[in-house]
Amino acid sequence: MRGCKSAVFALVAFALAELPLGAQDARPVDVTPYLGVGSAAASPVGVAVTFPFRSRFGVETDVAYRRAEGDIHALSLNTSLLWFPPRIGKSTSYVAGGLGLSQYGAPVFSSSGPPIGTVSRVALTVNAGAGLKVPMNQKLDLRTDARWFKSFGRQGSEQFRVAQGLSFDVGKR
Repeated sequence: MRGCKSAVFALVAFALAELPLGAQDARPVDVTPYLGVGSAAASPVGVAVTFPFRSRFGVETDVAYRRAEGDIHALSLNTSLLWFPPRIGKSTSYVAGGLGLSQYGAPVFSSSGPPIGTVSRVALTVNAGAGLKVPMNQKLDLRTDARWFKSFGRQGSEQFRVAQGLSFDVGKR
């Protein structure tokens, strides 16, 4: 767990150290509400905000909601580093990887053995994936994102999600 905290601190420190350089970039901040489909524990709805820095990198924060085990309203929060390879045509592709926290429902067992309820717990997660942004006009992009999520802890699990959303620019281009 100590190694995970160090990795989170290093990722946040690196991102914050680079943010002042983003003022020199011409890319705006992107906000993307999305709907997703995937494995049973994947988040079906959320919003991602991407802050650009340098010409090929961005930091994304993603807040998502899903109906979890035992009808718990589960939230997740992820911070990812995005790398944008050189463009091919008008579309923009990216590769993503990051860390986050995710709620899940853990079963509560009776003394005789069968589960009698569910309690909300939080797990550390990592994610990796890629996506594509296709411009629709000057301020609106169609974004498709595929991610793999791995949560750690007693009830750790793996999920896969494909999300589709409309990304709009906030700020000047």
